[in-house]
Amino acid sequence: MNQTLTTVARGTKVSLWSFRLAIAGVLLVVAGLLGGSGTLPPLTAMLLITLGFLAMIVGGICGVTGLLRSGGTGGDTLAALPWLATLLGAVALVNTGIYMSSGGGPAIHDISTDTADPPAFIAVAELRGPDDNPIEYAGAETAALQASAYPDIQTLVFLDTPAVVFDEALATAASMGWEIIASDIDTGRIEATATTPFVGFKDDVVIRVRAKDDQTLVDIRSKSRFGKGDMGVNAKRIREYRDKLLAEVNG
Repeated sequence: MNQTLTTVARGTKVSLWSFRLAIAGVLLVVAGLLGGSGTLPPLTAMLLITLGFLAMIVGGICGVTGLLRSGGTGGDTLAALPWLATLLGAVALVNTGIYMSSGGGPAIHDISTDTADPPAFIAVAELRGPDDNPIEYAGAETAALQASAYPDIQTLVFLDTPAVVFDEALATAASMGWEIIASDIDTGRIEATATTPFVGFKDDVVIRVRAKDDQTLVDIRSKSRFGKGDMGVNAKRIREYRDKLLAEVNG
């Protein structure tokens, strides 16, 4: 009986697996991004994206291994497969590095222009679940870390009347795309929820407008519902709101 032995070229299997892992990673990332728009819980969407990037990076490593073992040919498979896996792995690695380094900031998630007497959340308290961060201010340690990392986050001072500033503050909050949960001109309080474009994390915002002597003070507080750190998102949100409000009132 004649028996034919088939010899698989070096690097073929690992090249095939590199492509499979890379494509699986892309599909996971896409599922996480699409699901983060509302169909999946934010933490689930974030997990899918994380696993997707990990699969792409591992696929890229396998792609490099397959190319080295096959002398750049991919063995008995298409050379384009390990090359594509290597490229996708490199993209995932670079994006992960940028994400990890670009956010910066300390591991805090509660930012306020007034850390000694931060505006209180009232209406949004009913929207937060038992596993969310508590609505109470995070405390002195957070205040100290914020002062070091974000010294520009300070109370805003206006010469206009509280009524005028309140109207502008409410309009500016709406223009930010936030969901307005409550607004009370008598107490000068505005509460809103902001949804991050990346996987749809929910953060809560409270704005306080009050008179002091012949001035009007505005304080903004932004707090994440999930996580210990926020990658600088809350500070960035307050700065964007601050700049828009200053432009509207003083423009």
